[in-house]
Amino acid sequence: MSLSISIILPTYNERQNLPILVERLEKVLVGRDFEVLVMDDNSPDETWLLARELSETRPWLRSIRRLANRGLSPAVIDGFKAAEGDILLVMDADLQHDENVIPKFIEAFENGAELVVGSRKVDGGGVENWSMVRRFVSWTATQMAHLVLPRTVTDPMSGFFAVRREFFQNISEEINPKGFKILLEIAARAKGRVIREVGFTFRGRIYGESKLSAKVMTQYLQALYELSFGKFIPLRFVKYGIVGASGVVVNLGGLKLGKELFALSSSQATAFGIEISVITNFVLNNSWTFRDAKLSGVRGLALGLASFHVVCLAGALINFAIATYLRNKGLSNDYFADLFGIVVATIWNYIVNTRATWRTRGS
Repeated sequence: MSLSISIILPTYNERQNLPILVERLEKVLVGRDFEVLVMDDNSPDETWLLARELSETRPWLRSIRRLANRGLSPAVIDGFKAAEGDILLVMDADLQHDENVIPKFIEAFENGAELVVGSRKVDGGGVENWSMVRRFVSWTATQMAHLVLPRTVTDPMSGFFAVRREFFQNISEEINPKGFKILLEIAARAKGRVIREVGFTFRGRIYGESKLSAKVMTQYLQALYELSFGKFIPLRFVKYGIVGASGVVVNLGGLKLGKELFALSSSQATAFGIEISVITNFVLNNSWTFRDAKLSGVRGLALGLASFHVVCLAGALINFAIATYLRNKGLSNDYFADLFGIVVATIWNYIVNTRATWRTRGS
């Protein structure tokens, strides 16, 4: 029995490219059991609408307009869940991935593969019209992935890959749906699995604009951290710690400002510095650390700030109590006692703020 294949096309503003790719896929997959799912993030150029029009004469083509939880990885995950094929294949809709190698993907699965990756790094692979800067960025990203992940594939940055449905279903609960490159998530969990690579030439883009940006690169670095160290120290906690460290600087600055500009007493200036640091920490955590649970509106922000104050006050009391206990028992010197108290209080603040102020169980 031949394997059925579902091709997932995550799209955003690919109206010019989509009809060309659909026609090419139809020719390459003629005689096979296949479907194509266009997972469009509500493109301003109405790629989703064009896909719907194209599907009127192509029963194997489905258009899914995504209005919420947008992004590359969420689109792919949603496509996997909606797909019906034995093989789930992901490729870009910008014509840069070579559809002619798809039969080689299928052949690899028929020979027992569980994950097949289109690679630019193996025989038959390469790139077209890349500048030296683009090549360097790609090489650097690949080396970083190899440093922190098992060297299971030569091209972990490839967005052209396919996975057997059973394999994906077994690991679907472990996948981070917000990750930048979903292949990184799958490859990181592919130990002991049968992996094959198919060489392909990455074509130059003809229509539309590249999606590579500083934001994309930041997301990639975050994904690498989560996959390598996230199980030990969540990235959110690292962000929380960075914001807390910045609060020390703000606190001292507020102290100086209160004394020199507003002529406050030492105790008043200290209180002023503490309050300014609490407010800035709240703002930074709300916009960065807990961005996915960001508070908004006057009521939401007011309640959040009040909750943050209470949690921080409790943390300060915990810090004081622990440091005092360690000093009184002669278990450590003043500096270590304070440092240990700060660490415990920071963990307390993070956990309670995660559960209460921002009401998220994400890490």
